[in-house]
Amino acid sequence: MPKRYTKMSLAGLAASFLLSGVPLGAQAQEAPPPKEPKADSRYASEQAAGNGFAVELHSEATWDDNIFANNARRQRDYVFQEGGLFSIWSRRPSWGVGLEYRPNALLYRTVKGFNQFDHHLDFDNEFHASRHLLFRLKDSVDYMTGVLEPRANQDLSLPIGGSSNLNATLFTPFARQLANEAGGGIEYEMSRRSFFSVSGSHGFRRFTNAGSGLTSVAPNLFNTQSDTGGTSYQYRVTRHLTAGVQYQFQNLRFSQASHGRSHNAFLTVLWEAGPHVTLSIFAGPQYSDTTGQFLIASTNPLQPGNVLITLRTMQWHPAGGGSLTLRSNQTVFRLTARRQVLDGGGLLTTVTNTYGGAEIRQRLAWKWDVAITTSAARSVSLQGPLGKGTVDTQAAGMAIEHPLFENLNLHAEYNYLRQRVNQTVPLGADLDRNQFTVGLFYRAPEHKF
Repeated sequence: MPKRYTKMSLAGLAASFLLSGVPLGAQAQEAPPPKEPKADSRYASEQAAGNGFAVELHSEATWDDNIFANNARRQRDYVFQEGGLFSIWSRRPSWGVGLEYRPNALLYRTVKGFNQFDHHLDFDNEFHASRHLLFRLKDSVDYMTGVLEPRANQDLSLPIGGSSNLNATLFTPFARQLANEAGGGIEYEMSRRSFFSVSGSHGFRRFTNAGSGLTSVAPNLFNTQSDTGGTSYQYRVTRHLTAGVQYQFQNLRFSQASHGRSHNAFLTVLWEAGPHVTLSIFAGPQYSDTTGQFLIASTNPLQPGNVLITLRTMQWHPAGGGSLTLRSNQTVFRLTARRQVLDGGGLLTTVTNTYGGAEIRQRLAWKWDVAITTSAARSVSLQGPLGKGTVDTQAAGMAIEHPLFENLNLHAEYNYLRQRVNQTVPLGADLDRNQFTVGLFYRAPEHKF
């Protein structure tokens, strides 16, 4: 009897070992590696289908107590916003594509000369050239005046990583800006556990006057051009944990005489702690090399007035950041923080930017939906012969929604923006701004195809 039991046990172990090879191989193919969470605030039950298109229309009225985004020119007014969202997407085993367009008209009750028409366009594409080779292409275009654009609660977003080219944590005075961020990448699956990728991107932000009454604003803002390139290696430690190393080079240009370069080396960790819980961390050193020209008072009594000097600054910086995202059918919670060398958002040239933000979205009783966001940032210039420019910003907002009919929602929102700059920032941009908004969002049912 014992002998027979031993034979059966050995046979069972051998069979299970041989058969287990098939599920493991299939599991490696079926279970993709952890991915960075999406930037939206959708509940787990609100994720879009694999293929389809969506249409959304909105009509909002906003009371703004600082429409020029500058305490020195404080003026109140009502702003009426009419626009929508048009989105189409398709996901196939070998490719995927998505296109989203957001037009929005801003109509001022008093200062009608500043009526604007904003545009936002996102394009996202990926293509599997083979089983192990993936190509990605993304492009985002903004043509706007800096006013917070209407967003439903499910589309609220916070910066969740260190991949963005342009610094969006500062507030500029009222000016029209054209911004573009385009990037591409190639990912090669070296084995079931390891991935190698290269990427590059180009971005720019340009300011123009939004109206005849503010002709002196745009010339004092820094136009920005950013080019990046990098490579990374990721290793899948477990089914839900990926670790790796990343190198990134960034070249920032503000004028012919003002530019900055940075080299970044990061250790990265991406962990799917649960079905809808993701933790992302990056940390490492940054090396910056910045050059700029400055006007200072002459110390030579034979040459009074101002003189133009050129400064070059080279230094090391600690950098890092992370994000935590939790999604369920009732709650979305997102926490993000980072410290990096970036552009100065139009107010400064190259800066060290420290940012932290939090967001929670919650379904309440009687079909109410609430979203609360808060953030704070500090940007410190890397150069300054008479002191480094510093910009501190804080923002807080709350939005509630309630369905009136099947596809029509009532939306009410409050946002507070605060900004303080020191005396070495070229353009005075202190800001205290309150915005109260009430509007309607019509969402047509998502059509699948």
